[in-house]
Amino acid sequence: MDFTSFVGIDVSKMTIDVSVVDLDGKHLGNKQFSNTKQGFKEMIKWLSQITNIDNPLFCLEHTGVYCLPICIFLEGNKLQYSLQPGLQIKRSMGIQRGKNDKADAMIIAKFAFLNRSDIRLYQLPSESILKLKNLLSYRDRLVRSKVAMKTSSKELKAFSTKDLHDLVCIDSKKHIEQINRSITKIDKALKEIITEDTELNRLFNLATSVKGVGLQIATQLIVSTHGFTKFKTWRKYSCYCGLAPFEYRSGSSIRGKTKVSHLGNKKIKAVIGNGIASAIQHDPEIASYYNRKLKEGKHKMVVLNAIKNKLLSRVFAVVNRGSSFVPLYQHL
Repeated sequence: MDFTSFVGIDVSKMTIDVSVVDLDGKHLGNKQFSNTKQGFKEMIKWLSQITNIDNPLFCLEHTGVYCLPICIFLEGNKLQYSLQPGLQIKRSMGIQRGKNDKADAMIIAKFAFLNRSDIRLYQLPSESILKLKNLLSYRDRLVRSKVAMKTSSKELKAFSTKDLHDLVCIDSKKHIEQINRSITKIDKALKEIITEDTELNRLFNLATSVKGVGLQIATQLIVSTHGFTKFKTWRKYSCYCGLAPFEYRSGSSIRGKTKVSHLGNKKIKAVIGNGIASAIQHDPEIASYYNRKLKEGKHKMVVLNAIKNKLLSRVFAVVNRGSSFVPLYQHL
């Protein structure tokens, strides 16, 4: 795609730092603006004074909720942009000494310029998916808070008097019950949002037709794949989650084990792992595979990781096919 300039934007809570390079990679300038709609308008006005902005490429480092306003602004003005992981930008630019927002914006602009031929443009998911994403994040914080309260109250028993321990346990129990009620409300809200959206409801019904996939796994898959449009195949998504095994070898001296990479979405990986027990219990085909591989001497964790990939492949298959999962064992 032919771009006229490359704009790197380093986003923080209050401000955005903007740096621009031209088609030859020459730095044209940099400036700081407020992370507000008025600041974005001032940025466009400033860009029009120093370069041709008929077809610029904006590149941003993914900073979570802080970059949401500018993404909405860019899409509203039909400006093309790419949202990149910070680690990918950092590792692609070689050795860097020192760090500040101005330098980071320049690095992002150079990254966009160097990768202009194959950089992927970004598009925000639907409003319903954004709602699901925010609710899932809040639910995750509630679950972590509940686990922390349970763990701390149990550990206190070994190092405190009975009176103190009873006081902490009783008070913790009240908070845990309140958290459980909040989690129930969140789950109900998730179902309502999915039901109200025809496309999301269709995807949800297809995904949950696979044994082992429930509300949490299906919702996480829908959100992280932008409604199964962000990843072309389940193998690429497996790599994104950190479930795909990779070789570790070089020449004749390095012969490491084939294993999964630590670079992955560990939260989604853990959520998918929660569905393994259900799949083994309720799906005879998965149960047979699990027991057979253990008897062959395969390590338990290797088999469990393979089952996670089986669940992903089945979900992507039913979504691409547009029909519910059909258990093969019933036809044997």
